[in-house]
Parts: sequence; C-alpha cells; structure tokens
Amino acid sequence: MRVAILTNAYPYHPGEQFIEDEIEYWANHAGIDVTLLPANATVTGDRRVVPAGIVVDMTLAVGATAGRLWFMLMALFSGLFRNELRHLRRSKKMGASTVMRGLLHTSKVMQQAERITQYTVTYGEIDIAYCYWNETLSYAAILAKTRGKVRKVVSRAHGADLYEMRREHEYMPLKRQFIQGYDQIFVLSQEAKAYMQDVYGASPGHVQVSPLGVPLPRSLSPPSPSGHLHIISVSFCVGVKRLDRIIEALDVFATQHREVAISWTHIGAGPLFEQIKALAETRLVGHNNLTFRFAGDLPNKAIKDYYLETPVDVLVNTSESEGMPVSIMEAMSAGVPAIAPDVGGMSSLVSNQCGALLSQRPSAQEIADAIQRVALGKARGALRINARRVIEQRFNSITNYTKFISDVLAIGRNLP
Repeated sequence: MRVAILTNAYPYHPGEQFIEDEIEYWANHAGIDVTLLPANATVTGDRRVVPAGIVVDMTLAVGATAGRLWFMLMALFSGLFRNELRHLRRSKKMGASTVMRGLLHTSKVMQQAERITQYTVTYGEIDIAYCYWNETLSYAAILAKTRGKVRKVVSRAHGADLYEMRREHEYMPLKRQFIQGYDQIFVLSQEAKAYMQDVYGASPGHVQVSPLGVPLPRSLSPPSPSGHLHIISVSFCVGVKRLDRIIEALDVFATQHREVAISWTHIGAGPLFEQIKALAETRLVGHNNLTFRFAGDLPNKAIKDYYLETPVDVLVNTSESEGMPVSIMEAMSAGVPAIAPDVGGMSSLVSNQCGALLSQRPSAQEIADAIQRVALGKARGALRINARRVIEQRFNSITNYTKFISDVLAIGRNLP
C-alpha cells in the first residue's frame, strides 16, 4: 500500500514538530510504502532526521511558484471560485480582501493538485493521501482523487485549520466545498467533531476523534525548592496566544506573593516576539521577586529535556483559541500541571484534578489565583501525579498513534 503524508514543510523547518513523534510509528509499520511530500517551496536549511524507510520527495515543493499566474487565470474562471463567491455573498463576508483570498486559495489548490498528479505519473497512484492539515493541500488531494490519481484522502484537523474565528474576517476559503470529499477527517476532541459538523456540514460518519499523543519520559520534572516558583509557557508569539495575559497575571501574582522568588520562562518565537518581550520588560521590571527569560525557538527534543533537567512547577496557557496543545501534553507527561482556558478541546486535557481549567477569557486575577492553587497549594503534589496519569491513560503516543495508523490503513484496505 502506498501512503503519501502531505505536510507544509516537515521534515524541513519550521513547525510541525509534533509529527516527529508520530512518524516513528509509520516507519515501524511493515507492508506499506510511506512518502513525505512537503509542499512549501521555501523550505530551507537542515532537514530533520527521518526514520529509515520513510522517503522524502520534493515534487510538491520544487517550483511551486512557477506558473502561478497561469493558475490564477484558471482559478478566476473556475467553478470553484464561482462557488466561493456565492458563499461569500450568502455569509455576508464579500469584500476585496476575502475575494482575493478566495482566488489565491483556489489557484493554490489547483496548482497543488497538478503537482500531486505529476507525482503519480512518476510513481503511480497514491492509495492513501494523509494530509496533516485540513487546508489547501488536502483540498488538492481531493481534486487529484476526482482525477483517479488518489484513491483515499484522510486529513487531520488541529486548531488553526479548524476554527474559523482564528482567520482574518473569520473566513476559511474553500473548506465547505471540499468537506464531503474526505474519506475520513480525524479531529482532536468531541468538541472539534461537533464544530466540524455544525459549522462546515461534515458528515458525522466521516469525522472521527483521534487525539495526538506524546512519549512518556522515564523520569519527571523536579519541583522547585521551597520559596521558589518556576512558571513556563510554550507557544508561538501571535495574537491568538494572548501572552499579554500571562504578563498581566504575573504582575498581579508577584505583587501578592512577595515572599516567593518567581521565575518565568517563555519558549517560542514568532512575529510578536519582540513586542511581547518589550511588554514584559515594561510591566514586570519593578518586581524584585520576579525574573523572566524569553528562550526563543527550541527543538522539540530540547523542550522535552528541559522539563527533566530543570525544576518546573506549572505551565500557563492563555490562548483565545486552541485545538488540544501538544505543548501541554509534553509538560504534563513530565508531571508538570497546566493552567489553561476552557477553549477548543482543552477541557479534554486539562481539569482542576490535574491543573486548573480557567474560564474562556480569564482575568489576570483568575490566572494568578490558579497559579497559587496549582503551584503553591496543598494539593500541588497530587496535581503533578494526576497530570502524568492523564497522559498515561489518554494521550500516550504508543496507544494513540498505533490506533490512528491502524484506522487509516483500514480505510486504505477498503479500496474500490
């Protein structure tokens, strides 16, 4: 069976680091040929290590910008674009920006479908196109399926590729046109499944809950000594992550707990990195009991090692929208409890039994109170044990990825 895993850039940088855990299970599965097809034409730098037996092919990426004008013209007169204009009118989202985005996405889908077709001319039909994101590349795979070049198309959906409110003008081009073309969509939670059905009209039988997973480290993160507290946050520095809320909460917490030596480490870069760093320097500089460090991007392995080598007491997430963050799973697997808002599928991962589940838009005081309870309260030891137990029972990579691959391959075996 020929399986093509369609990614944005992996195994190249940036992002998609969570595939690194999953790909090991694909490599260990006998009887299938697995090829990684990154689609980003700008991928550069060192390639991440790929397990033996996994092939990397650049057909979708090489020259992806060539002929873009031709595909723009094709898109302009296509049925796909006309249908998208109808959706924009019905949803009252018609505007210069949304129309241009619809046209650009249509042209991109058509060009990527042509690239997938070219790949199959060289290597033969794809039995299963597994798309890591529920975006244009997966739509292109569906187009290639209609041409007889791909037999089955499955897709994961995470957060940014699922929740329309995270996009400009709350508009996700083309998704409704292709939603019935998947053989299966794998989402991270029951909440995400309901959203996929209610918002985009996905068929219930074609949406399946399949959480991601993380490996279980052999040891746990040590807690800080008495009188000390180490808080960590791990995220891309973009507006939806609302890192300003962490800064506001630390301002409150440090004022109310002057007896505690507090340190905060943020891991992750992004377009707002310097802005968030400057905000922290302005708001937090006056606290003698608080230090902070912006570590920037770190490799996924380095983050995992960090938990085991450094005392970490709590991870704080304050996002406005999330799927089900692997960054939180990784912390909890090392016995670090998490504080997070009740958005997306977060309630399936974080609870008051293993951390603190906040309101959807928590105030600085609510976050500060949660830090106090989780990291300094009498139940802090039990919360650390429970955090690890949640990962063992529901988000263990061995269990979750083994089942996911089995489910995908079962779809492939049911070929027409």
